[in-house]
Amino acid sequence: MNTIPFKVIGLNVEKFKLADITAKIEGNIDVKTNFSFGVNTASQLVRCLVDYTYVYKGDGILNLVYTCVFKIEEEAFGKMLQENKFVIEPFFSRYLATINVGAARGEIHARCEAAKNPLAQIVLPPINLVEALPEDIVIELK
Repeated sequence: MNTIPFKVIGLNVEKFKLADITAKIEGNIDVKTNFSFGVNTASQLVRCLVDYTYVYKGDGILNLVYTCVFKIEEEAFGKMLQENKFVIEPFFSRYLATINVGAARGEIHARCEAAKNPLAQIVLPPINLVEALPEDIVIELK
């Protein structure tokens, strides 16, 4: 499937935790990500949830859990249903995750800036979604 019509219908911060940082940040910050997907077959919705954690000198200094909800066009959604499974091919899971990463980047910056936290100067780096999401996402339906 090459084209899947959809629209973004929700952007939600599930969790935001920011360490109180007063010292200058020197050196690298590692960014850990965890991706998960969900589906609501009755409403043709797909959820992409990403958990972002900034780690500095072994400590988690920022954690954002961010969800994007997408309404998938009915015919395209139907093609993703396979018996008792819902299958999201890698090109589409990466596309949805790209939207999540971009929105999260802005969310992190805005919240850190509002908190006058030095992390406002550190932009969420690009994330290799080809590496992070290499295979079909298969969701077992109940």
